[in-house]
Amino acid sequence: MGTRSLYDVPTVFWSLLTLLIHMHTRLGTNGFNIKLIPKYSIDSVLFPKNLSQQEKQNRLVELSKTRALHFQSLNFANAINSTKQGIKVLQPSVQRYDQFYVAEVAIGTPPYHVLLLVDTGSEKTWVQGEGCSKCFDLIYDNFEYENSQTYSMVSCDHVLCNPRICIDNVCHYSITYEDDDSSKGYLSSETFKFPMREDGYVTYENVIFGVGMENSENPFMSDGNVIGGVFGLANGPRSILRQLERHTHLRFSYCLFDFTSGPETYTYLHFGDDAQIIGNDQAMVQTTSLLPHDDGYYLEVLGITMNGNLLPINPRDLQLREDSSGGFIIDSGAIVTYLVPNAYSVVRNEVLRYLEEAYDWNPMENTGQPFDLCYRVQPTENQKFPSLGITFVGAHLELGSHRVFNSIEDNIYCMFITSSAVLDVNILGAAQQQDYRFLFDVGAGLMQFVPEKCQFN
Repeated sequence: MGTRSLYDVPTVFWSLLTLLIHMHTRLGTNGFNIKLIPKYSIDSVLFPKNLSQQEKQNRLVELSKTRALHFQSLNFANAINSTKQGIKVLQPSVQRYDQFYVAEVAIGTPPYHVLLLVDTGSEKTWVQGEGCSKCFDLIYDNFEYENSQTYSMVSCDHVLCNPRICIDNVCHYSITYEDDDSSKGYLSSETFKFPMREDGYVTYENVIFGVGMENSENPFMSDGNVIGGVFGLANGPRSILRQLERHTHLRFSYCLFDFTSGPETYTYLHFGDDAQIIGNDQAMVQTTSLLPHDDGYYLEVLGITMNGNLLPINPRDLQLREDSSGGFIIDSGAIVTYLVPNAYSVVRNEVLRYLEEAYDWNPMENTGQPFDLCYRVQPTENQKFPSLGITFVGAHLELGSHRVFNSIEDNIYCMFITSSAVLDVNILGAAQQQDYRFLFDVGAGLMQFVPEKCQFN
């Protein structure tokens, strides 16, 4: 998960997204969707008003770096899903903020209302508990688990008590990330309620999650923090995707709209039968395989192209190894795309060469930006930055020049692809996913995508 602060960026940027979940029941359907609305909307309670543009950009890249650290440092469980409760059909609508997916959840009886960071790169759900010995700041109360009538601690013989960290037959959990963010506490069972689009809630009983009693000091927002924990949606056995499998069917889809969309723009995250993808003669649905992995959605990448030509990148730099190191992840929680140093060096050098030969453009020496490659130029209609593409097994994702370079100030364009430095993982970030619909069918081990205008979808 990494150390997280809440940063804002100009509306021309994609930033890491947040979700505020409202549930809406739709009869006859075994699925649901989540409305996404930008965090930089004037209605966003998480919108920080006092950051300079430089601060916004620096923090933006720092966030993406911690995402890379997060994926490099994950430990994977081998337990299986044991959820058996009956759950009503539901269709949540969710609002998109800027940098995090945040789910509004009511936990326990009486209900404790909390915003949880929705993390597609982690399976584990946890919330900070009252009486924590190591706590992060939160503008509202912690979860008073001892006062909940439906709360129980999980015993050590529970199938999801894996790894088995047991004290007096109570299962504990411990999550530690390479950047030293961590959470430790009780593995617990509780009732989760999600607000419907209109009045009322949809209820899930016996959801397994953690009550954090020893947490990092600053895992989320540095000031005015409203995020009380994590809502895990990756593919591990403790994932909400798995625990609510009866309704998610291990399927979800999203479509992230472009940088220039206004603050009133929104889209949806869809689950279960509500997660569909449709192509046409001009936009064919492409399909590639998801690699087996409990945390994060890993893809087999064969190469990277520039303007249709394969770049000389060693395929080993893009592949997942037998020890689960390396690999290529698709992550809506990271704003920019990260490549391991060898791969990034090839991409950067080829982009430099192309722009110098085509337009006699030279990069800025001191960008003053958190991005490695920037140009101070005024492109004409016929001058375009190069297009990059990612070739998967059986599919090719064309990014287009507008998903590679973005204007961060007047006449300053920076490449939203950078090096993961010492990190041994590649991440396809949100900036390169805009105006594509992605569908993850975890049960079938497939990811599909197709170009789509994402606003209001």
